[in-house]
Amino acid sequence: MVIKSPITGSKNIVLEKEISSSFIIEGYKKGLGIDVSKFFCYIDKIFIYKCLDTGYRFYHPFNIFGDNLFYQELEKLPWYYMDCKWEYDIAYHLINKKDKVLEIGCAKGNFIQKIKEGGGTAEGLEMNLKAIETCKKNGLNVHAVPIEKFSENKANTYDIVCFFQVLEHITDVQGFLKSSLSVLKPNGLIIASVPNNDCIMFKSNDIVLNMPPHHMGLWNINSLIKLQDYFNIKIESIHLEPIQKYHLGFANKHTEKAIKEKLQKKMGFLSPLIEKTALRFALLGISVVSDYIIGHSIVIVFKKKNER
Repeated sequence: MVIKSPITGSKNIVLEKEISSSFIIEGYKKGLGIDVSKFFCYIDKIFIYKCLDTGYRFYHPFNIFGDNLFYQELEKLPWYYMDCKWEYDIAYHLINKKDKVLEIGCAKGNFIQKIKEGGGTAEGLEMNLKAIETCKKNGLNVHAVPIEKFSENKANTYDIVCFFQVLEHITDVQGFLKSSLSVLKPNGLIIASVPNNDCIMFKSNDIVLNMPPHHMGLWNINSLIKLQDYFNIKIESIHLEPIQKYHLGFANKHTEKAIKEKLQKKMGFLSPLIEKTALRFALLGISVVSDYIIGHSIVIVFKKKNER
């Protein structure tokens, strides 16, 4: 089997890492109470490849992404579908009331509702059927159709296309972005947010929600910027999320682990007093400078260029 970059379609990729399927299955079961074993039938290990043209890192095989039932399980976690997100405020201030907005992967419709309450016009696409039920109850215009199908008769329809925390779930990035751009008017905006895999929260390699069947790709600023080279878009702005209070636990956990490893390597042993003192000062430092620590997400805004 020839493996190609999900962005470029090129074979210019390199294998970075192998991960045991049993590690992922156990991590989801122990940490989240979700059984994901069905996604790894006859698959002993998965792989992380890097696209050398863009720096984008992606998981393989491509057929281990979550289905509708998987996301219904995640929906039961009280923090999974947040009512308010940092990126919502960034996007909202880029949208005018006259703009026609499409949100891909709108979940329970919180952002669409925000636009509607502000006097704007928006509709959404969502594949989680339970989330769609919530949207319908709230009178929101949401379709259970993937963008690739939805785009077939919607060329140049929308002023704004948004997708928040969606692109990292996509295996066919090229097809997804081409379809998203096709429904966008010339000079219209794509507003996208993804997890920033260069931030402190993702320094740990044991975060299973950053792995299949949840995430299928690992984005950072550089790989997002490179999209300009392969699609009819140009960057308007990039926004980095400051670390949020509810994410400080992740930062603390990574810092504790890193300090222990460095002290152990340097000293050969750790006395309880030295370890406790070092960790106390390190975590105090994080709380003081938290406003300046790069957080979970990146928002990037692209403008669709006029066709020549």
